[in-house]
Amino acid sequence: MAGLPRLTSFTPLPPERNGIADYAWHLLAGLARHYDCVTACEDWLAEAPEKVAVTDAALAHRGLGPGDRVLHQLGNNAGHGFVLRALRRLPGVVTLHDLGLLHLHEVTGEGEAAILAGMAQGGLPGLAASFGRQWRDHGLAPRATHLLFDLAGEVLAASRAVIVHSQFARQKLRLFHGEAATAHVAVVPHLLPPVAMPDRAAARARLHLAPEEVVVLTAGFATAAKRFDWLIVALDEALRRGAALRWIHAGAERPEEYALSRRIAAAPEVAPRARITGYLPEAALNDHIAAADVLVNLRFPSNGESSGSIARGLAAGTCCMVSDSGAYAELPGDAVLHIPLAEAVPRLAEALLAIAAAPEKAWAIGAAGRRHAEAELALPRIARAYEAVIEASREHEVRRPPPRPAEAPLVVLPAWPLPQRRAVAEALGRQRGPCRLLLAVPRLDALAELTLELPGLLSELLPPEARLRALRVQAGAAPGLLLELG
Repeated sequence: MAGLPRLTSFTPLPPERNGIADYAWHLLAGLARHYDCVTACEDWLAEAPEKVAVTDAALAHRGLGPGDRVLHQLGNNAGHGFVLRALRRLPGVVTLHDLGLLHLHEVTGEGEAAILAGMAQGGLPGLAASFGRQWRDHGLAPRATHLLFDLAGEVLAASRAVIVHSQFARQKLRLFHGEAATAHVAVVPHLLPPVAMPDRAAARARLHLAPEEVVVLTAGFATAAKRFDWLIVALDEALRRGAALRWIHAGAERPEEYALSRRIAAAPEVAPRARITGYLPEAALNDHIAAADVLVNLRFPSNGESSGSIARGLAAGTCCMVSDSGAYAELPGDAVLHIPLAEAVPRLAEALLAIAAAPEKAWAIGAAGRRHAEAELALPRIARAYEAVIEASREHEVRRPPPRPAEAPLVVLPAWPLPQRRAVAEALGRQRGPCRLLLAVPRLDALAELTLELPGLLSELLPPEARLRALRVQAGAAPGLLLELG
């Protein structure tokens, strides 16, 4: 927009199935009042708000001038690899949605040496030596590794400012990285989506839910940290004691991480009263949240995450039941229903029994939550907070990140029309230590055809002594499947 300073934001956007993509869309709509916004995406056909241009992330740097502002939205999944790479070239403000980033490094092929170096930088004293040695020598990476190491040191060093959504997240960064490295970290709460949430009765009618049914909702990707195990036991207890409840999970299941369907099927009281919808588009998700009597969002262990579904629940006036820990503990006690970690299951069961007996109590909490959200989390307020951080950060001198460990040697072999096992064995046999193997194809659809034709491609192709550490699909001028090998 003419006359406004330019802001280039590196972020995924819809239709990518990513909560941060939805967050970024709404935030850009608010920031467009303050800046001439351009969004850099891997998908240059992504959906952006009105008056926000979209450009290819690989070319966005060409349009940047010395006075332009840069904003990165960084999460802990494969859709944010291009954001991390952009940050290394273009320092700016980073919204750090997840402190972990270990999963991001794994799935984007950042390399074992870089991960081990990041673990040494981002963890409590003494932990890196023990966990890093187990990873390096035995390939062991227990779930605790993702909680105990944040790999945010590079982000802190390469950023003009870092935005997190809670004091909990800020304090954890300070604990791991020290006061000096985190002086430029600011807290901006998770925004309230500026959408008109559906009327409860109308949403229930569309979902074929009876007006008198008491609906318990969970939302988002099903993961272990959301403590569905606690909820299933609590629901089972409440149902056995006569509570008339229906449970809907409005989101996708990740069986490889948490087999939610199997866990539900093993609970005889819960199974007939539970349903998993699968991934829902925004309108359908909003209907489910508005129709619910209570939205349950537990988290343990917590890594400082915020929740887009909680923001939607607050906007809808739905009672939000959350763990009394991490970022959720900072929500006002009259705006949500906090479940303590100690004796969480019996406390959860009692809360569900109380709501089943008197759902109007949940509605009263939901109304208080909506008043809090409208006062503190409204988009104009959050956009102004972002503007203040962005403008103040322009004077911040970016510390040079420590040198990244040298990447392992790259071996490139043609994989089209068919990869040759003998050629792979000979090429890898000449390597000493970790290496990278690019199975090159002329175009990405050829890779898709190859994996369909040979579903056991990697197990057949790699020699027994080659241990697969990570893999990713590589686009661009050299398309193919990039393998990180031990």
